[in-house]
Amino acid sequence: MMGKKLMAVLFGLLMLAMPLTVGQVSAASETTVILVSDNAADKAIAEYLANLTGAVLVTTTWGTYDPNVTAEILSYAPDQVIIIGGPEAVVEQYVTDLEDYNITVYRWFGSNRYETDLAVIGNASKLFGIKFNATVVVAGNDSLAIQTALRLALQNGAMILYVNQSTNVSRIMEKFQVKEMVMVQSKASEKVMEKVARELRTCNCNAKEVQANVTAEQVETIMEQVRERFMAIEEIANLTNSTQLREQVREMLQLMEQVNQSLQKGNVSEAYLLALKLQVKTEFTLKEARMELHMAMEKNGKLALEMELEKIEAQLKILEKAGVNVSSVQVILNKVSEAIKAGNYSVARVLLKDAKKALHELYMANRELMRENSCTCHDHGKSGRH
Repeated sequence: MMGKKLMAVLFGLLMLAMPLTVGQVSAASETTVILVSDNAADKAIAEYLANLTGAVLVTTTWGTYDPNVTAEILSYAPDQVIIIGGPEAVVEQYVTDLEDYNITVYRWFGSNRYETDLAVIGNASKLFGIKFNATVVVAGNDSLAIQTALRLALQNGAMILYVNQSTNVSRIMEKFQVKEMVMVQSKASEKVMEKVARELRTCNCNAKEVQANVTAEQVETIMEQVRERFMAIEEIANLTNSTQLREQVREMLQLMEQVNQSLQKGNVSEAYLLALKLQVKTEFTLKEARMELHMAMEKNGKLALEMELEKIEAQLKILEKAGVNVSSVQVILNKVSEAIKAGNYSVARVLLKDAKKALHELYMANRELMRENSCTCHDHGKSGRH
């Protein structure tokens, strides 16, 4: 019930609403990595961009810092990294890590997933010269419908536009024209898409509708992501001994059990709605967990040193895997570990600085070797982490 009048409209809107990007990216660089969180909306547009451009896609758990993610990015020896999503989704520590290695970093984002979508499409259009043949519209909080929208967008050279109850479709239609549009929905987003359809009817516009049917397997895929987030929260709760986080863990366990029960009873739609609720809850809790961890590290010098050591060790392993002789840095790290165990934290801090400097020098001297190794070990254009 939405016909063939719709693409120039939304593309024009994207260009008008596009937030400013940080700097100007060079499209001529040999290697580009896209870093994104596992948020369904952000990740879908990152996957779309990686498929179109051949960039390497790396995913991190929403709102958390994982030293292995930085190490993976370094393994590609990229010229530039494009971060999709704001600092709550992809934490600023990644920017610091990468800039320490003189890697150019750009962050494309808005105040929410809807504005981030616009920012990515607008910036990608400018940088890579991407032109779109159609528009796929989907609710920004319907994870499975988003996956269907992604497939349709890739098949048809379309852009993905996220909508919610606040999206003013009538205003869009008053100002622009559209060539082709597809609406994707599941039972979880019927109300949002009904509103979109109503507004389109007021301006005599139609579009093709696609129903995304939820399966038990798809719900289980979402729950795998939820469990990864849950383990990150549980780990921080144990590290910080936070009563509040432990309570959140208990609540999430109860919700996870409800999902399992719904699946066992064959109530797949109910299980899906609960899984979406868990996605939102884990994001709020991860934000809280990050603050708890930050406070714990400020109070506990040993914890902060151990985490910094873990980061450098992860990066060192990447160089070693590429065939670089890392023994000189490893000697320093062994001394760091001994100093931490002995409680000589001031000595450990000095040694960590020495190790970090030596590691950076090794990386810069062997950057081309790293890149050659990444070409044989990785498949560019696909996600290194899922």
